[in-house]
Amino acid sequence: MKHGWRPSFVASIVRSYYHTLSRIPNALPDKILGLTEVFNKDTNPQKVNLTVGIYRDDLGLVTNFKSVVQAQSILSADMGISGDWSYLPIAGCPEYSTSVMDFLFKESVPQAKSYLESDKISFVQSLSGTGALAIATRFLTSFISKVIWVPDPSWGNHMNIFDNNGFKEVRVYKYYKDGSIDIDGWLDQLRQAKSEFGSRYPHCILLQACCHNPTGVDPTRTQWKKALEVINELGLIPVIDMAYQGLESGDLIEDAYLLRMCLEHNWRNGLYICQSFAKNMGLYSERIGSLSVIHPMDESNTKAKADSQLKRIVRGVYSSPPSYGSRIATLVLNNPTLKAQWFEDVKKMTDRLWSVRVMLYERLKWDTLIDRTTQHGMFYYSGFSPKQVDILRRHHSIYLTQDGRISLAGINRSNIDHVAQSFLSVSRCRLA
Repeated sequence: MKHGWRPSFVASIVRSYYHTLSRIPNALPDKILGLTEVFNKDTNPQKVNLTVGIYRDDLGLVTNFKSVVQAQSILSADMGISGDWSYLPIAGCPEYSTSVMDFLFKESVPQAKSYLESDKISFVQSLSGTGALAIATRFLTSFISKVIWVPDPSWGNHMNIFDNNGFKEVRVYKYYKDGSIDIDGWLDQLRQAKSEFGSRYPHCILLQACCHNPTGVDPTRTQWKKALEVINELGLIPVIDMAYQGLESGDLIEDAYLLRMCLEHNWRNGLYICQSFAKNMGLYSERIGSLSVIHPMDESNTKAKADSQLKRIVRGVYSSPPSYGSRIATLVLNNPTLKAQWFEDVKKMTDRLWSVRVMLYERLKWDTLIDRTTQHGMFYYSGFSPKQVDILRRHHSIYLTQDGRISLAGINRSNIDHVAQSFLSVSRCRLA
Protein backbone atom coordinates (compact mmCIF):
# COMPACT_ATOMS: atom_id res chain seq x y z
CA MET A 1 0.00 0.00 0.00
CA LYS A 2 1.40 3.35 -1.01
CA HIS A 3 1.61 6.05 1.60
CA GLY A 4 0.74 9.63 0.76
CA TRP A 5 -1.88 12.29 0.89
CA ARG A 6 -5.35 11.01 0.01
CA PRO A 7 -7.31 13.45 -2.19
CA SER A 8 -10.25 13.45 0.22
CA PHE A 9 -7.94 14.24 3.15
CA VAL A 10 -6.27 17.09 1.27
CA ALA A 11 -9.69 18.45 0.28
CA SER A 12 -10.85 18.42 3.89
CA ILE A 13 -7.77 20.42 4.95
CA VAL A 14 -8.37 22.94 2.17
CA ARG A 15 -12.04 23.26 3.11
CA SER A 16 -11.08 23.74 6.76
CA TYR A 17 -8.52 26.37 5.79
CA TYR A 18 -10.94 28.38 3.70
CA HIS A 19 -13.65 27.97 6.29
CA THR A 20 -11.31 29.59 8.83
CA LEU A 21 -10.56 32.49 6.49
CA SER A 22 -14.24 32.93 5.73
CA ARG A 23 -14.93 33.60 9.39
CA ILE A 24 -12.91 36.84 9.32
CA PRO A 25 -15.36 39.72 9.82
CA ASN A 26 -15.26 42.92 7.81
CA ALA A 27 -13.57 45.77 9.66
CA LEU A 28 -15.37 49.07 9.71
CA PRO A 29 -13.87 51.64 7.32
CA ASP A 30 -11.55 54.16 8.89
CA LYS A 31 -13.66 57.07 10.12
CA ILE A 32 -11.48 59.62 8.31
CA LEU A 33 -9.58 57.96 5.48
CA GLY A 34 -12.63 55.91 4.55
CA LEU A 35 -14.57 59.11 3.93
CA THR A 36 -11.85 60.33 1.58
CA GLU A 37 -12.42 57.25 -0.56
CA VAL A 38 -16.12 58.18 -0.82
CA PHE A 39 -15.22 61.80 -1.55
CA ASN A 40 -12.95 60.78 -4.42
CA LYS A 41 -15.91 59.06 -6.12
CA ASP A 42 -18.20 62.07 -5.78
CA THR A 43 -18.72 63.73 -9.18
CA ASN A 44 -20.10 67.03 -7.85
CA PRO A 45 -17.73 69.82 -8.98
CA GLN A 46 -18.55 71.73 -5.76
CA LYS A 47 -17.49 68.90 -3.45
CA VAL A 48 -15.36 69.88 -0.45
CA ASN A 49 -13.30 67.53 1.72
CA LEU A 50 -13.17 68.75 5.33
CA THR A 51 -12.22 65.39 6.83
CA VAL A 52 -8.47 64.75 6.70
CA GLY A 53 -6.10 66.98 8.66
CA ILE A 54 -3.82 67.92 5.78
CA TYR A 55 -2.86 71.54 5.24
CA ARG A 56 -3.90 73.11 1.95
CA ASP A 57 -3.18 76.62 0.75
CA ASP A 58 -5.79 79.16 -0.37
CA LEU A 59 -5.85 77.53 -3.80
CA GLY A 60 -6.76 74.20 -2.24
CA LEU A 61 -3.35 72.70 -3.02
CA VAL A 62 -1.11 70.58 -0.79
CA THR A 63 2.20 72.36 -1.28
CA ASN A 64 5.56 71.66 0.32
CA PHE A 65 6.99 74.16 2.78
CA LYS A 66 9.72 76.36 1.30
CA SER A 67 12.09 75.11 3.99
CA VAL A 68 11.41 71.49 3.02
CA VAL A 69 11.80 72.15 -0.72
CA GLN A 70 15.16 73.80 -0.08
CA ALA A 71 16.25 70.93 2.15
CA GLN A 72 15.25 68.42 -0.54
CA SER A 73 17.34 70.31 -3.08
CA ILE A 74 20.37 70.28 -0.80
CA LEU A 75 19.88 66.61 0.01
CA SER A 76 19.59 65.66 -3.67
CA ALA A 77 22.82 67.50 -4.48
CA ASP A 78 24.66 65.96 -1.53
CA MET A 79 23.46 62.40 -2.09
CA GLY A 80 23.67 62.25 -5.89
CA ILE A 81 23.64 58.72 -7.26
CA SER A 82 26.14 57.38 -4.76
CA GLY A 83 24.29 58.15 -1.54
CA ASP A 84 24.25 55.72 1.37
CA TRP A 85 20.77 54.22 1.66
CA SER A 86 21.67 51.36 3.98
CA TYR A 87 19.61 50.48 7.04
CA LEU A 88 19.39 53.01 9.84
CA PRO A 89 20.05 51.84 13.42
CA ILE A 90 17.01 50.40 15.18
CA ALA A 91 16.45 53.59 17.21
CA GLY A 92 16.90 55.77 14.14
CA CYS A 93 19.38 58.15 12.57
CA PRO A 94 21.84 59.42 15.24
CA GLU A 95 22.02 62.88 13.66
CA TYR A 96 18.22 63.10 13.63
CA SER A 97 18.04 62.00 17.26
CA THR A 98 20.52 64.66 18.35
CA SER A 99 18.82 67.37 16.30
CA VAL A 100 15.31 66.63 17.55
CA MET A 101 16.35 66.27 21.17
CA ASP A 102 18.22 69.59 20.97
CA PHE A 103 15.13 71.23 19.45
CA LEU A 104 12.75 69.75 22.02
CA PHE A 105 14.85 69.69 25.18
CA LYS A 106 17.22 72.61 24.80
CA GLU A 107 15.26 75.06 22.68
CA SER A 108 11.56 74.30 23.20
CA VAL A 109 11.78 73.10 26.81
CA PRO A 110 14.94 74.58 28.38
CA GLN A 111 14.24 73.08 31.80
CA ALA A 112 14.72 69.64 30.20
CA LYS A 113 18.34 70.47 29.36
CA SER A 114 19.52 68.97 32.65
CA TYR A 115 17.75 65.70 31.79
CA LEU A 116 19.51 65.69 28.43
CA GLU A 117 22.91 66.40 29.93
CA SER A 118 22.36 63.73 32.62
CA ASP A 119 21.38 61.16 29.95
CA LYS A 120 17.87 60.73 31.36
CA ILE A 121 15.97 60.78 28.07
CA SER A 122 15.30 57.68 26.00
CA PHE A 123 14.73 58.54 22.34
CA VAL A 124 13.46 56.55 19.37
CA GLN A 125 12.83 57.79 15.85
CA SER A 126 9.27 56.74 15.02
CA LEU A 127 6.82 56.41 12.15
CA SER A 128 5.32 59.83 12.88
CA GLY A 129 3.17 60.43 15.97
CA THR A 130 1.07 57.32 15.40
CA GLY A 131 4.18 55.15 15.50
CA ALA A 132 5.43 56.93 18.61
CA LEU A 133 2.13 56.26 20.37
CA ALA A 134 2.23 52.61 19.33
CA ILE A 135 5.79 52.11 20.61
CA ALA A 136 5.04 53.92 23.87
CA THR A 137 1.88 51.88 24.35
CA ARG A 138 3.62 48.57 23.73
CA PHE A 139 6.35 49.54 26.19
CA LEU A 140 3.92 50.70 28.88
CA THR A 141 1.63 47.67 28.61
CA SER A 142 4.58 45.28 28.65
CA PHE A 143 6.12 46.59 31.86
CA ILE A 144 4.15 49.26 33.67
CA SER A 145 0.41 49.68 33.03
CA LYS A 146 -2.68 48.09 31.53
CA VAL A 147 -5.11 51.03 31.71
CA ILE A 148 -5.12 54.38 29.92
CA TRP A 149 -7.51 57.33 30.18
CA VAL A 150 -8.37 59.17 26.96
CA PRO A 151 -10.26 62.48 26.61
CA ASP A 152 -13.87 62.43 25.45
CA PRO A 153 -13.80 63.10 22.57
CA SER A 154 -10.41 62.32 21.08
CA TRP A 155 -8.82 61.48 17.75
CA GLY A 156 -10.56 58.37 16.45
CA ASN A 157 -7.33 56.42 15.94
CA HIS A 158 -6.29 56.74 19.59
CA MET A 159 -8.66 53.96 20.62
CA ASN A 160 -7.44 51.78 17.77
CA ILE A 161 -3.79 52.23 18.74
CA PHE A 162 -4.37 51.54 22.41
CA ASP A 163 -6.64 48.54 21.81
CA ASN A 164 -4.12 46.97 19.44
CA ASN A 165 -1.07 47.43 21.62
CA GLY A 166 -1.92 45.81 24.92
CA PHE A 167 -4.08 48.08 27.05
CA LYS A 168 -6.74 45.94 28.68
CA GLU A 169 -8.86 48.99 29.44
CA VAL A 170 -9.21 52.27 27.57
CA ARG A 171 -11.29 54.60 29.69
CA VAL A 172 -12.59 58.04 28.75
CA TYR A 173 -12.45 61.13 30.91
CA LYS A 174 -14.70 64.17 30.65
CA TYR A 175 -13.04 66.83 28.53
CA TYR A 176 -15.42 68.84 26.35
CA LYS A 177 -18.90 70.11 27.22
CA ASP A 178 -21.01 72.76 25.52
CA GLY A 179 -18.10 74.32 23.65
CA SER A 180 -15.59 74.47 26.51
CA ILE A 181 -13.33 72.34 28.68
CA ASP A 182 -15.16 70.49 31.46
CA ILE A 183 -12.23 70.87 33.83
CA ASP A 184 -14.24 70.23 37.00
CA GLY A 185 -15.96 67.15 35.59
CA TRP A 186 -12.62 65.86 34.29
CA LEU A 187 -10.73 66.20 37.58
CA ASP A 188 -13.63 65.07 39.78
CA GLN A 189 -13.90 61.93 37.67
CA LEU A 190 -10.21 61.17 38.18
CA ARG A 191 -10.40 61.83 41.92
CA GLN A 192 -13.36 59.47 42.25
CA ALA A 193 -11.30 56.70 40.60
CA LYS A 194 -8.34 57.33 42.91
CA SER A 195 -8.69 54.04 44.78
CA GLU A 196 -8.05 52.13 41.55
CA PHE A 197 -4.81 53.90 40.66
CA GLY A 198 -1.88 51.76 41.65
CA SER A 199 -3.97 49.03 43.26
CA ARG A 200 -2.59 46.61 40.65
CA TYR A 201 -0.58 48.93 38.42
CA PRO A 202 -0.49 52.67 37.73
CA HIS A 203 -2.83 54.12 35.14
CA CYS A 204 -1.79 56.22 32.14
CA ILE A 205 -3.50 59.33 30.84
CA LEU A 206 -3.38 60.72 27.32
CA LEU A 207 -2.93 64.49 27.01
CA GLN A 208 -2.92 66.39 23.73
CA ALA A 209 -0.26 69.09 23.89
CA CYS A 210 -2.15 71.73 21.90
CA CYS A 211 -4.75 72.14 19.11
CA HIS A 212 -6.95 69.36 20.47
CA ASN A 213 -8.20 66.91 17.87
CA PRO A 214 -11.16 66.86 17.16
CA THR A 215 -12.58 69.84 19.09
CA GLY A 216 -9.92 72.51 18.55
CA VAL A 217 -10.52 73.49 22.20
CA ASP A 218 -7.56 73.49 24.62
CA PRO A 219 -7.40 74.10 28.36
CA THR A 220 -6.15 77.51 29.44
CA ARG A 221 -2.76 77.65 31.17
CA THR A 222 -4.57 77.93 34.51
CA GLN A 223 -6.66 74.85 33.74
CA TRP A 224 -3.57 72.91 32.64
CA LYS A 225 -1.77 73.83 35.86
CA LYS A 226 -4.71 72.58 37.91
CA ALA A 227 -5.01 69.38 35.86
CA LEU A 228 -1.31 68.53 36.03
CA GLU A 229 -1.25 68.99 39.80
CA VAL A 230 -4.12 66.49 40.19
CA ILE A 231 -2.66 64.06 37.64
CA ASN A 232 0.70 64.07 39.41
CA GLU A 233 -0.88 63.79 42.85
CA LEU A 234 -2.86 60.73 41.72
CA GLY A 235 0.23 59.04 40.28
CA LEU A 236 -1.04 58.89 36.70
CA ILE A 237 1.50 58.50 33.88
CA PRO A 238 1.22 61.24 31.22
CA VAL A 239 1.42 60.24 27.56
CA ILE A 240 1.71 63.47 25.57
CA ASP A 241 0.49 63.48 21.97
CA MET A 242 2.25 66.48 20.39
CA ALA A 243 1.19 66.43 16.74
CA TYR A 244 0.53 70.15 16.24
CA GLN A 245 3.44 72.06 17.75
CA GLY A 246 3.38 75.53 16.19
CA LEU A 247 -0.22 75.43 14.95
CA GLU A 248 -1.68 77.07 18.05
CA SER A 249 0.23 80.34 18.25
CA GLY A 250 2.30 80.18 15.07
CA ASP A 251 5.39 79.91 17.30
CA LEU A 252 6.96 76.46 17.53
CA ILE A 253 8.71 77.22 20.81
CA GLU A 254 5.70 78.79 22.51
CA ASP A 255 3.52 75.78 21.69
CA ALA A 256 5.66 73.42 23.76
CA TYR A 257 4.20 75.00 26.90
CA LEU A 258 2.57 71.78 28.14
CA LEU A 259 5.95 70.02 28.21
CA ARG A 260 7.43 72.92 30.15
CA MET A 261 4.55 72.74 32.62
CA CYS A 262 4.90 68.95 32.94
CA LEU A 263 8.54 69.32 33.96
CA GLU A 264 7.51 71.34 36.98
CA HIS A 265 6.60 67.91 38.42
CA ASN A 266 8.48 64.68 39.00
CA TRP A 267 6.95 61.68 37.22
CA ARG A 268 7.88 58.45 38.99
CA ASN A 269 7.17 56.25 35.97
CA GLY A 270 8.42 58.65 33.34
CA LEU A 271 6.95 61.24 30.97
CA TYR A 272 6.16 59.97 27.45
CA ILE A 273 6.28 62.44 24.57
CA CYS A 274 4.98 61.36 21.16
CA GLN A 275 5.99 63.99 18.62
CA SER A 276 5.42 64.37 14.88
CA PHE A 277 6.69 66.49 11.98
CA ALA A 278 3.77 65.50 9.74
CA LYS A 279 1.74 68.68 10.29
CA ASN A 280 4.32 71.29 11.25
CA MET A 281 6.83 70.33 8.55
CA GLY A 282 4.36 69.01 6.00
CA LEU A 283 6.08 65.59 5.94
CA TYR A 284 2.84 63.63 5.96
CA SER A 285 3.88 60.70 3.78
CA GLU A 286 7.41 60.45 5.16
CA ARG A 287 6.03 59.37 8.57
CA ILE A 288 8.69 61.10 10.63
CA GLY A 289 8.37 61.65 14.36
CA SER A 290 9.81 60.54 17.68
CA LEU A 291 9.15 59.04 21.08
CA SER A 292 10.96 60.52 24.06
CA VAL A 293 10.78 59.07 27.56
CA ILE A 294 11.98 61.40 30.30
CA HIS A 295 13.17 59.37 33.28
CA PRO A 296 13.22 60.58 36.90
CA MET A 297 16.50 62.27 37.82
CA ASP A 298 16.84 60.16 40.96
CA GLU A 299 16.64 56.83 39.10
CA SER A 300 20.07 55.50 38.16
CA ASN A 301 19.43 52.60 35.80
CA THR A 302 15.99 52.94 34.20
CA LYS A 303 17.19 54.54 30.96
CA ALA A 304 19.51 51.72 29.87
CA LYS A 305 16.78 49.17 30.51
CA ALA A 306 14.17 51.24 28.71
CA ASP A 307 16.47 51.80 25.73
CA SER A 308 16.99 48.07 25.34
CA GLN A 309 13.26 47.31 25.45
CA LEU A 310 12.29 50.14 23.10
CA LYS A 311 14.78 48.80 20.56
CA ARG A 312 13.40 45.31 21.00
CA ILE A 313 9.86 46.59 20.30
CA VAL A 314 10.94 48.46 17.17
CA ARG A 315 12.96 45.49 15.91
CA GLY A 316 9.93 43.22 16.22
CA VAL A 317 7.58 45.59 14.39
CA TYR A 318 9.47 47.29 11.54
CA SER A 319 13.15 46.61 12.32
CA SER A 320 14.39 50.15 11.62
CA PRO A 321 12.83 53.40 10.39
CA PRO A 322 13.05 54.95 6.91
CA SER A 323 15.73 57.57 6.36
CA TYR A 324 14.58 60.17 3.84
CA GLY A 325 12.22 62.10 6.11
CA SER A 326 14.72 62.10 8.94
CA ARG A 327 17.37 63.56 6.63
CA ILE A 328 15.01 66.36 5.59
CA ALA A 329 14.09 67.16 9.21
CA THR A 330 17.73 67.05 10.29
CA LEU A 331 18.74 69.52 7.57
CA VAL A 332 15.92 71.90 8.50
CA LEU A 333 16.76 71.75 12.19
CA ASN A 334 20.52 72.22 11.73
CA ASN A 335 20.73 74.79 8.94
CA PRO A 336 20.05 78.29 10.40
CA THR A 337 18.63 79.62 7.12
CA LEU A 338 16.33 76.64 6.62
CA LYS A 339 15.28 76.71 10.25
CA ALA A 340 14.33 80.38 10.07
CA GLN A 341 12.34 79.63 6.90
CA TRP A 342 10.61 76.74 8.69
CA PHE A 343 9.50 79.02 11.52
CA GLU A 344 8.15 81.40 8.87
CA ASP A 345 6.39 78.54 7.06
CA VAL A 346 4.61 77.46 10.25
CA LYS A 347 3.55 81.04 11.06
CA LYS A 348 2.16 81.45 7.53
CA MET A 349 0.19 78.20 7.84
CA THR A 350 -1.25 79.19 11.22
CA ASP A 351 -2.21 82.64 9.93
CA ARG A 352 -4.12 81.09 7.03
CA LEU A 353 -5.99 78.72 9.33
CA TRP A 354 -6.97 81.72 11.45
CA SER A 355 -8.12 83.59 8.34
CA VAL A 356 -10.45 80.67 7.56
CA ARG A 357 -11.96 80.98 11.04
CA VAL A 358 -12.52 84.69 10.44
CA MET A 359 -14.11 84.12 7.02
CA LEU A 360 -16.47 81.53 8.50
CA TYR A 361 -17.31 83.80 11.41
CA GLU A 362 -18.17 86.66 9.05
CA ARG A 363 -20.73 84.42 7.36
CA LEU A 364 -21.98 82.30 10.27
CA LYS A 365 -21.48 84.49 13.35
CA TRP A 366 -20.40 81.50 15.43
CA ASP A 367 -18.48 83.19 18.25
CA THR A 368 -16.55 80.07 19.23
CA LEU A 369 -14.75 80.09 15.88
CA ILE A 370 -12.66 83.08 16.92
CA ASP A 371 -12.32 82.51 20.66
CA ARG A 372 -8.53 82.79 20.90
CA THR A 373 -8.55 81.82 24.58
CA THR A 374 -9.36 78.19 23.80
CA GLN A 375 -9.87 77.66 20.04
CA HIS A 376 -6.72 76.67 18.20
CA GLY A 377 -5.34 74.81 15.24
CA MET A 378 -6.59 72.94 12.25
CA PHE A 379 -9.92 71.65 13.57
CA TYR A 380 -13.24 73.07 14.67
CA TYR A 381 -16.04 71.13 16.34
CA SER A 382 -19.25 72.17 14.59
CA GLY A 383 -21.73 70.42 16.88
CA PHE A 384 -23.51 68.95 13.85
CA SER A 385 -25.25 65.67 14.56
CA PRO A 386 -24.48 62.56 12.48
CA LYS A 387 -27.74 63.14 10.56
CA GLN A 388 -26.74 66.70 9.75
CA VAL A 389 -23.32 65.47 8.63
CA ASP A 390 -25.06 62.97 6.34
CA ILE A 391 -27.21 65.74 4.85
CA LEU A 392 -24.12 67.84 4.18
CA ARG A 393 -22.57 64.91 2.34
CA ARG A 394 -25.62 63.73 0.40
CA HIS A 395 -27.14 67.10 -0.54
CA HIS A 396 -24.18 69.49 -0.58
CA SER A 397 -21.15 67.21 -1.22
CA ILE A 398 -19.43 68.59 1.87
CA TYR A 399 -17.60 65.91 3.81
CA LEU A 400 -17.10 66.04 7.58
CA THR A 401 -16.29 63.27 10.01
CA GLN A 402 -19.38 61.84 11.72
CA ASP A 403 -18.64 63.69 14.96
CA GLY A 404 -18.98 67.01 13.11
CA ARG A 405 -15.28 67.87 13.09
CA ILE A 406 -14.28 70.39 10.42
CA SER A 407 -10.76 70.38 8.99
CA LEU A 408 -10.40 74.11 8.38
CA ALA A 409 -7.55 73.72 5.89
CA GLY A 410 -10.01 72.38 3.31
CA ILE A 411 -11.77 75.77 3.15
CA ASN A 412 -10.55 78.57 0.87
CA ARG A 413 -11.84 81.67 -0.87
CA SER A 414 -13.23 79.68 -3.79
CA ASN A 415 -15.46 77.40 -1.69
CA ILE A 416 -16.13 79.43 1.47
CA ASP A 417 -19.54 80.68 0.32
CA HIS A 418 -20.75 77.21 -0.66
CA VAL A 419 -19.52 75.79 2.64
CA ALA A 420 -21.03 78.57 4.77
CA GLN A 421 -24.39 78.51 2.98
CA SER A 422 -24.54 74.72 3.37
CA PHE A 423 -23.70 74.99 7.08
CA LEU A 424 -26.45 77.58 7.58
CA SER A 425 -28.95 75.41 5.71
CA VAL A 426 -28.16 72.35 7.81
CA SER A 427 -28.08 74.37 11.05
CA ARG A 428 -31.75 75.10 10.56
CA CYS A 429 -32.53 71.37 10.53
CA ARG A 430 -33.55 70.19 13.96
CA LEU A 431 -32.28 66.64 13.85
CA ALA A 432 -31.07 64.31 16.60
